Amino acid sequence: MKIKFLLPLFFLLGSVSLANAQFVNEKRISELDADYIRVWSDSGPLLSSKITVRVDYGQGGRIPQITDNRRRVVSFNGMIAVLNMLSKEGFELIEVVRDSKDETEIFYLKRKDNSKRISTSKVEETFSVE
Repeated sequence: MKIKFLLPLFFLLGSVSLANAQFVNEKRISELDADYIRVWSDSGPLLSSKITVRVDYGQGGRIPQITDNRRRVVSFNGMIAVLNMLSKEGFELIEVVRDSKDETEIFYLKRKDNSKRISTSKVEETFSVE
C-alpha cells in the first residue's frame, strides 16, 4: 500500500525539479563555464509572437538556442522574460548593443558572483595559514 503511494510521489517530485531547467548545449545555464555571455533573439515559431534565444558563451561552432530538459527549444514572451530567467540562473545585464546591420539587439551579461566558481584549493593557496 505504501509503495503505491510513495512511487508516484517520488516520480512527481523528480519531474517537478526538472520542469524549469534551462539548457544550452545540454549544459544547465547555471553551470556554464563562462563569466560572460551574449544573448539575442531569433524569430520564434511561425505565426507566433514568442521568441527563441541564442546564447554565445565562447563555445565556438554553431550558436545554440536555449532548450528544456527534453532538448526542445524554449520560447519566451520577450527579452525581459529571458533576462529575468538568466538573472535567476546567476547572470546580470551589463550592456545592450544594437546591431545596425540587421537591427537586432545583443544583450551582454556577466555572472553575478564569481566567488562560487573558485576552487577550494586556490582559496587555500591564497589564504594559507602558517
